[in-house]
Amino acid sequence: MSSDAVSRAGLPAHFFVVSLSAGLLALVTWFIWSAPPVARTVWLAGGWTVGVLFYYGALRYPHWYWQTLERWYHQLGSPPHFYRIAGLWLPWLVIIATVLCVVGVVWGLAFAPPHHEQGNSYRIIYLHVPASSAALMAYVAMGVAGLVALVWRLKMAEIAIKAIAPFGAVMAAVSLISGAIWGRPTWGTYWIWDARLTSMLILFFMYLGVMALQNAIRDPRQAGRAAALLSVVGVINVVIVRYSVDWWQSLHQGSSMSMFGTAGSAIHPSMLAPLLLCMFGTYFLFAVTVLVRARTEILWRERKSAWVREEVA
Repeated sequence: MSSDAVSRAGLPAHFFVVSLSAGLLALVTWFIWSAPPVARTVWLAGGWTVGVLFYYGALRYPHWYWQTLERWYHQLGSPPHFYRIAGLWLPWLVIIATVLCVVGVVWGLAFAPPHHEQGNSYRIIYLHVPASSAALMAYVAMGVAGLVALVWRLKMAEIAIKAIAPFGAVMAAVSLISGAIWGRPTWGTYWIWDARLTSMLILFFMYLGVMALQNAIRDPRQAGRAAALLSVVGVINVVIVRYSVDWWQSLHQGSSMSMFGTAGSAIHPSMLAPLLLCMFGTYFLFAVTVLVRARTEILWRERKSAWVREEVA
C-alpha cells in the first residue's frame, strides 16, 4: 500500500495520534503518580502495550509515519505557521493552566491537612516544589532546543530558547526564595551552602547567562547559537540538581515523590493530589508563557515580512 493510499484511508492518522497520545499519557502518569505497586504495574503494562502498537504501526506504514513527522517538523519550524498554531492553542492552555493552578492552590492551602511535625508551614510546598520542578523542566527544554538549533540550525529553536529563559529564571528565583522562607522555621537558617541549594543557585545564574548572551550579541542568529551552546552544556547542572540529595548527604531532605521503585511517595495522598495539580498547572503556565513570548519574538524578527504586515493590519 502506498503512502498516499494510506493517508487517504484515514485510519493510520487516527491510529498514530491516538496511540501516541495514549502512550505518552500512560507513561507520564506512571512516572509522576506515586501509585501503589499494582496500579503502577497496570499503568506500565498499558504504556508498553500502546507503545508496541505505535511501533508496529510505524513498521507497517513507515512512509506515512516519516512523512507525517517531516511535515510536522517543517510546519513547526516555519515562523508564520507556528505563530498561527500557537494562537489557536493559547486560549485552551490558559483555561487549563488557570483551572489547575486555582484548584491546586485552594485545595492545598485551605483543605489539605496540616503536617504532623511542621504544622501549616509546610504549605509553601505548593509554591516551592512546582517552581523547582518547572525550573528544571524549562532548562531541559532549552537544552533540547539548543541541540536542535546547533545541529539543524532551526530558527524556531533559537526563538524557543529566548522565550523559555525568562520563565526558567523566575521559577528558579521563586524556588530559592520560597526554599529560604521554608528553611528558616524547619532548618533554623535561610541559607546554607548545601549541594541542592548551591546547584539550584547555579541554575539560576545559568538562566541569567543565557539571557545575557542573547542581549549582548547584536546579530540574532549568532546570539541564538551562543545561547544554544550554553543551554546544552548547562543540562549537566540539571542532572546535578536532580540527584544532589542522593549523591551527597546534606541538610536538604531527599526526594519525597518516588517515581521509580516500590517505595512510593512519602507524601500523604491528601497532600500529594493538590501538589500534582499545582505542578501540572505550572507546566501549562510554562507553555502559555513560552508561546506568548515566542509569538512576540516572531513578530519582531519577521516585522518586514508581508505576512506580519497582514497580521498586524
